[in-house]
Amino acid sequence: MSIPEAKAQTLLENIYTAVLVFDKALCLSHINTAGENLLSLSQRKIKGQHIGDILPGANNLAETVERALVSKQLYMEWGMNLRLPNTKSVIVDCTMTPWLVDDVCSEVIVEMVDAHSYAKVLKEENLSILHDAARKSLQGMAHEIKNPLGGLRGAAQLLEQELKGSEFVEYTQIIINEADRLRNLVDKMISPNAKQYPTNVNIHEVLEYVLNLVDAESSEALNVVRDYDPSLPALNVDREQLIQAFLNVIRNALQAIAADGQIVLRSRIIRRTTIRQQYYKIAVQIEVIDDGPGVPKEIEGGIFYPMVTGRAEGTGLGLSIAQSLIQSHGGIIEYERIDDSTIFRIFLPIPQRND
Repeated sequence: MSIPEAKAQTLLENIYTAVLVFDKALCLSHINTAGENLLSLSQRKIKGQHIGDILPGANNLAETVERALVSKQLYMEWGMNLRLPNTKSVIVDCTMTPWLVDDVCSEVIVEMVDAHSYAKVLKEENLSILHDAARKSLQGMAHEIKNPLGGLRGAAQLLEQELKGSEFVEYTQIIINEADRLRNLVDKMISPNAKQYPTNVNIHEVLEYVLNLVDAESSEALNVVRDYDPSLPALNVDREQLIQAFLNVIRNALQAIAADGQIVLRSRIIRRTTIRQQYYKIAVQIEVIDDGPGVPKEIEGGIFYPMVTGRAEGTGLGLSIAQSLIQSHGGIIEYERIDDSTIFRIFLPIPQRND
């Protein structure tokens, strides 16, 4: 081995990709931490075991590893379904690389990439690009709209002064009020680019604050189930922006449920994850789950774009602004419909000093 064994092991442990090493007998000689996480297996328990015992039913994998050993050639397999010991399964893309020393192959390196995770990365990237493009376009329009609004409002005020005592004054008030409403709408389109003032924040305190706000707005009692992970660390974020983001998402859930509907707020730590093409050792995941009917199929793919809404009275800005605020913190919001539940999943990274 050209690289000292200790250094090679350190390199393997710091690779995000799952790596397994099998010897001539197709027995496991090493698996890195990413591999343990992907397969939900411990090296301590499976080291030295045959590939067929580790992954029962993975005949294609065993055959391809053996072929790489004999032929000394690299092989790739796409969409391989591996049945795991915990009864779950994972679909992976595999690369089998023979480890040659003086043209002798004694081991095969198997790299595994979770195909679902890869698809998720591509989806996040496309969402981010399209969302940013849509917001920039809308912000350009917003500036163009805001200028004539000022002139319209000023003209209405002058006309109101001329019409003092007239029954037509109420119409100038309508013009002024509508101009103000449109200006506020335009400000909301631009506001996510505001400067941030980060502080250390307890995410559960933010969620409880938002719940108090929506409770004060609602005429009905809220039915909220809290499923919090008390071990979550503090986040260094702009508290006000985070409040606005969660307020928009939770309001959206409240508007979707029936009078007797329920919302679940769930917080979890996730490890070794990729958010918007950036790898993080640790991140926070918040789920806002409601039992409403979900987003109409025809707009499902564009719910985070500005002006897209499934409600006649909606502006289509709430989720778009929430997405922009979360993305400005390096995170992302995802939407998923599972069974009869609508899930908005918010990811917020916790950068490490050595990242």
